[in-house]
Amino acid sequence: MNEEVTKFDSWLRDDGPVALIIKQPLAPVDDEDPVIFPPTYPITTFKSRVHTIRDGDYRVSVELPPDTKADKNQKEQDQKPGYNIDRFPNDTNSCEIDSPQSQSNRIEPRFKKIKGGNLVPQIEIQVGNQTVNLLDAGHRAADAVVRMSSLADKFHGAFVAAKSRNYFELAKYAPTSLVFGVWDSRSTYEKRQRILKAQIRASNVMERSKSAQYTPAVDYIGTSAVGEEVEKEEAGTNNLSAEGMKHALSTQTVGGVMLTSGSKLVRTVNVNLASIRELRGATDPQTKVLQEYVLGLALVAATSEPDLNLREGCNLRFKGEQSTTLVYRKGEDKSVTMKAVEDFAETAAKAFFEVAGIVFDKKDYRDAIFETSVAEKFLSKPKADRDKISRLGPITAATLKRFEEQGKKPFKPVSEAIKSVKKKLGQGPKRGQPPAKNIEALLDLTNALKAISENATLPNEVQEFAKKLLELSENHEDSHSAVKEIEMKVKAFKKDAKAASGLTATTPASAEAT
Repeated sequence: MNEEVTKFDSWLRDDGPVALIIKQPLAPVDDEDPVIFPPTYPITTFKSRVHTIRDGDYRVSVELPPDTKADKNQKEQDQKPGYNIDRFPNDTNSCEIDSPQSQSNRIEPRFKKIKGGNLVPQIEIQVGNQTVNLLDAGHRAADAVVRMSSLADKFHGAFVAAKSRNYFELAKYAPTSLVFGVWDSRSTYEKRQRILKAQIRASNVMERSKSAQYTPAVDYIGTSAVGEEVEKEEAGTNNLSAEGMKHALSTQTVGGVMLTSGSKLVRTVNVNLASIRELRGATDPQTKVLQEYVLGLALVAATSEPDLNLREGCNLRFKGEQSTTLVYRKGEDKSVTMKAVEDFAETAAKAFFEVAGIVFDKKDYRDAIFETSVAEKFLSKPKADRDKISRLGPITAATLKRFEEQGKKPFKPVSEAIKSVKKKLGQGPKRGQPPAKNIEALLDLTNALKAISENATLPNEVQEFAKKLLELSENHEDSHSAVKEIEMKVKAFKKDAKAASGLTATTPASAEAT
C-alpha cells in the first residue's frame, strides 16, 4: 500500500490536526444574471413589548425585542415566506443558500454508489410496496422506518452501547449516522454531533422581489360554465381560486437574491477531526479501526463531487481556486492535497468489519421489513404509553408484550422474590425470643422493589408504592415481620387493582389504600 493511501491515519494522533476545512468558491451558471433563489422558510412576526418610562410629566415609550417563544406570532395567516439572511451593523449580510442539514441529506445518499456502494452497509427496508434505503432516511439510524422494522433490536442495542460511549456497534449498521450526526430522541436519547458539516452561504446580497398573475383558461362564471351560486368564501379563501378557476394575483413576494461585485458565494466543508478521536469501541483494536473507518467515510463525503443544482432558480457551478487546509490546535495551518481518499476508506472499511467479525461482502441487510402489525399496535396507544415503551426497549412484539405483562403484573418479581426470601429466613423466632434482623437475606426482595421504583415505564402510583415497600425492606428490626407485611400489602394492591372498576390493571383505584 503506497504512502498516499495510508497517510490519513496519522491525522488521528493526539498531536494531529483538529479539523479539515475545504472552501469551494461558487457562482451562478449565468454570470450576466447573478440572481439565485435561497431556500424559503415561514417567517413569523413578533408581538411588540413596550416599556414606558415616566418622570413627572415626561413619558418615553421604548419597543423592546421579543425574549420568549410566548412573544412569537405563529398564526399561519400571519406568516410569509422569507430567506434566512443575517444582517450586521456594518451594513453587510450573510444569506444561507444551503443549510448543513440539507447538505448532509444531499451527500449521504451518494454512499449507495461510491465504490459500488461497498463502503457502508446497504440497509434496505420493505415498507408496504416501497423499499427504503437507510441512507435516504431523514433521521438516519434513529428514523421511525428503522425503529419499527425487523432490525429494531439491533439498532436499539447499538444506541444503548453508544450511550455508554461505545460507538463500534452503531458503526456496524449505520456508520454514516456518526459522520452526519444522529439523535435517538424517542428512546435512549443518545445524541451524536455531526463530524462533517457542509454549508453554502452568500455574503452581501441584495434581496429581489417578484409579482405574478394567474389567468384561468376561461371565465367560468362569465361563460356560464358554472353558476354564480357555487362561488363561496371558505376560511378566507375563494373556492374557485383554490381550484385554479379564478384570476389570482401575487405581488411583492420573495424573488431571490442578487449577487453584487462585493458578494462571495462559498461552499464550506468542515471535518471535525477532534470529534473522530473521541469515538471509542469496547477494546483498543475496535477503537483504532472505528476511528480510521469513520475518518475514511468523512473524507470521502468531504471530497465527493456535490450536487449544485440545489432547487428551481439555484443552479450553481465551481468558479475559482479551492482551498483545502488542515487546522491545528496550536501552530500553523497546512494546505494539503487530497488523493486516494476512496482507497483509504475502502481499506479502513475492510479492516473495521474484519475486527467486527463480519464478512465484508455480507455486511448488507437488504431483506429487512417494516413491522406493520407492531407499528399499528404501538401507534394505537396513548403518547404516554408510547414513551414508556420506547424507554423499555426496541419497538418489537416482544417489548410490547413485556410492557403489557409488566403493566398487568408489576409486582410479579416481588412475589417471586418473597418466596425466595422466606426460604433464606427460615422459621421465625419462637415466643419469647428476640426478633431476627437479616438484611442480607432480603437482598433479592430489595433489588426487585428498587427496580420497580426506578422503572420510568411504570405508572407513578406503582413506583411510589414500590418506594414505600423498599423503605420497609431496607429499614426494619424484624425481617420476618417485614416480609410478611410486604407480602400482605402486595396482595392488597393486586386485589385493589383487580377490583378497580373501569381502570386498567396498571392503574389501581387507590394505591394509597394498600
